[in-house]
Amino acid sequence: MLFANRGSGVRWLTVCLPAEAAGDVDRALEEALAPFFIDREDRSVGSGMWDSCHIEGGSNGAGFAIAPGCEEDPRLIHDDPRYDGAPRPSVPGVCAGGPRALLDFSRPHLAAERAEAASWDLWHTLSATYPPASPLAAFVDRAREDSDAFPEGDMGAAYRAQPLIAAYLDHPFSLNRGFLGEHPVIGYSGTRAEYIQQSSSWQPHNTDVLTLDGWWMEVFEHGTFGMHAFCAPEHCRHTPPDPISWPGSEAYLAQLPGETLLVRLHCHG
Repeated sequence: MLFANRGSGVRWLTVCLPAEAAGDVDRALEEALAPFFIDREDRSVGSGMWDSCHIEGGSNGAGFAIAPGCEEDPRLIHDDPRYDGAPRPSVPGVCAGGPRALLDFSRPHLAAERAEAASWDLWHTLSATYPPASPLAAFVDRAREDSDAFPEGDMGAAYRAQPLIAAYLDHPFSLNRGFLGEHPVIGYSGTRAEYIQQSSSWQPHNTDVLTLDGWWMEVFEHGTFGMHAFCAPEHCRHTPPDPISWPGSEAYLAQLPGETLLVRLHCHG
């Protein structure tokens, strides 16, 4: 997962919107994000935070866990398609946003656990459908023993061309792992529960947050920095959420009114 601060190019952002934004989420996001667009002509120096954003999190566990019984609620928000137009279906029990009351904040790793479960289940379902695939190590050994083993010179491409491997890695539930090596689920000898526990133990999301009242709370390793919409940072007279007592993004989001619409974005800036 990519979690980054200003200047590093990518960041995760959670946008908080009023309930009435549900009628046109794209428009509401456009309006909320406009003051922070990096190429905005009238933006203040230092306030450019993004140049492209898309809704993401349902397909890879970076979004929100859905509260029990709310899985089919039409108000839930799911990922935008991929850059090539391919759909990115949400992991069962996970979404990219929706009214806060429909989201489950009971465990910090819950969305990630559900994504890892989907990754495991996909691999074992496909393994029962496709012919077995040779492990990456077999391709490495062939390359060492015969310099002409792969006429195209791409051992990794040959490995990934196997029907089982291709079907798995091409699916969003593989979580974009395995393109530079072998996916961790392949050859895993532990149980499903052990895999989920080990693979989902990364830190809880600590995204930037764009609050209802226009504060972009930027997350750093040792605190936060608040920037208000349309204000030059050095001249802003508004009072931001107290960075010292900021509880972390997930704790902050969990205590918002139930009708507040939350949308998780992956942004480049």
